[in-house]
Amino acid sequence: MDGSCQVLPVALAVIVGGVVLYVVFVRSSSSKAVPFELKPPPESLPGWTAGEILQEPSIQVAGAPELIQCFDPATGRSLGRVPATTLPQLADKMQRARSAQVSWAQTTFEQRRQVLRTLHAFVLGHQREICQVACRDSGKTLIDATLGEVLTTAAKLQWTIQHGEDALKDDRRDPGFMMMYKRAKVVYQPRGLVAALVSWNYPFHNTVGPVISALFAGNAIIVKASEHVAWSMCYWEQMVKRALNVCGHDPDLVHFVTGFADIGSAVTSSPLIDHITFIGSPEVGKLVMRAASANLTPVTLELGGKDCAIVFSDADLAQCVPVLMRSVIQNASQNCIGIERILVQDSVYSKVVAEMTRRMKAVRVGAILDDEPNSVDCGAMVLPNCFDRLEELIADAVSKGARCLVGGQRYRHPHHPHGQYFAPTLLVDVTPDMDITRNETFGPIMVIMKFSDEPDALHKVHSSPYGLGSSVFSSDRARARRVALKLRTGMTNVNDFGVNYICQSLPFGGVGISGFGRFAGPEGLRALCVEKAFTEDRIPFVKTPIPPIVDYPIQDSEKGYAFTQQIVAFAYADSWWQSIKAGLRLGKISL
Repeated sequence: MDGSCQVLPVALAVIVGGVVLYVVFVRSSSSKAVPFELKPPPESLPGWTAGEILQEPSIQVAGAPELIQCFDPATGRSLGRVPATTLPQLADKMQRARSAQVSWAQTTFEQRRQVLRTLHAFVLGHQREICQVACRDSGKTLIDATLGEVLTTAAKLQWTIQHGEDALKDDRRDPGFMMMYKRAKVVYQPRGLVAALVSWNYPFHNTVGPVISALFAGNAIIVKASEHVAWSMCYWEQMVKRALNVCGHDPDLVHFVTGFADIGSAVTSSPLIDHITFIGSPEVGKLVMRAASANLTPVTLELGGKDCAIVFSDADLAQCVPVLMRSVIQNASQNCIGIERILVQDSVYSKVVAEMTRRMKAVRVGAILDDEPNSVDCGAMVLPNCFDRLEELIADAVSKGARCLVGGQRYRHPHHPHGQYFAPTLLVDVTPDMDITRNETFGPIMVIMKFSDEPDALHKVHSSPYGLGSSVFSSDRARARRVALKLRTGMTNVNDFGVNYICQSLPFGGVGISGFGRFAGPEGLRALCVEKAFTEDRIPFVKTPIPPIVDYPIQDSEKGYAFTQQIVAFAYADSWWQSIKAGLRLGKISL
């Protein structure tokens, strides 16, 4: 007992000393974030009304194809016009980025971390400004912007800062018995200049997310932003360039370009681009692949989804229903992983439909930066040309037996008649033969389908060609896990929706027409690298010899062939005894 009392203070002293040494020598060795300021555009301020209301909002400017008309989709108010990037400007930016990447590739992981820490600190310290800029350009709510723009970006930054080096450090491999005298490893080297062509639904996260991975992997990057959110791109680009600059690095590493199809085609077909990440539709994804094939440029394609949620009768509805509401109303369901099909088991179907009817009727749409506080749940639609398509999909479903219990058409806002709104919609009794089950809606439309058992649910889920994300809700964990693993999707969540993306250690991507390749996680970082196989001698004076019997010119082909046969038997026989016999035969042949 006395001995234990004497050992305890010593053990505590050792632990405390170790913590102190870690803080002093390890934590203090990390390069700290460098503070900087960046003034947001005045149009992002709540209540801003200086721009004119466009009678027919459109990004096209009549008689001026070189300009992009920017406007707030929640109000139709002009945000000004942005010059589209020209082809000569694009070529210049790509050359400058490639030049800057040469020295950036030689930076240490700690130098790259400092840039990300600097960006991370700015994001955390300027959340409201970032959210307001995103809201003004895409019509979303502040809550949706916080969750979809800031939280996701902060998660990606933090994971990359903490774990990016582990994903990209040299990966030692077993050389095998025959090469036991060698060291073998995979070295992850920067590709050079990569490109990301991203969608408009999350203008901040979709543009900055690829930059985070590209920079940490040692690359330069060209980001082709959607012309529908061209207004905010200058702010995001200045933010990234400022972070690079204050840390002592070349801002030319990152260039944002915007424009129409000609700029996208020029990026994807350029021989200067070493990798392409594309986020968009399957139709455009095919065009990207076709353009990239001219130079055999590798691509990662995230092409949207028709994500399902399977709700079994034993699901915790008090938890499940609010999650499913968020999955549909978040960002007006302009989410690639938004839940677009809810399959509910027949015994609880009526109960779920009744609760969803009550909730969907209560959802309020509007402009978060201009309307009264606490009056907006759901924001606007970014694309002005989506409404006919959505109404046609709903009409097709109703004509085939579905019931539209809430909404079902575009919404004319009493205070923002030129805003782009679709009424929150509840469509029930939907079956797989209806077009809406096979086409991505990208709108606030809750689709509910009925199923009887596991095989029926799986059959209905797999009637869609998409395969991005999925959810399964059940109190039976074994069943939920079993069904989730049977789903033909790239991602799945049990008793939740979309949280796999907050787990930035996980890869993000789909199967089927949802695309291929992955971003996020180690897989995403490594996709932006050349995975180089590397060997070297383990012991300097032990090298690979070429036995005289197989050295050129070969004197006896039959004897040489017999020799190589025994090498295979010696190295890869199933038993030690067979290897010993092969070794003896090798010695005999060599004499």
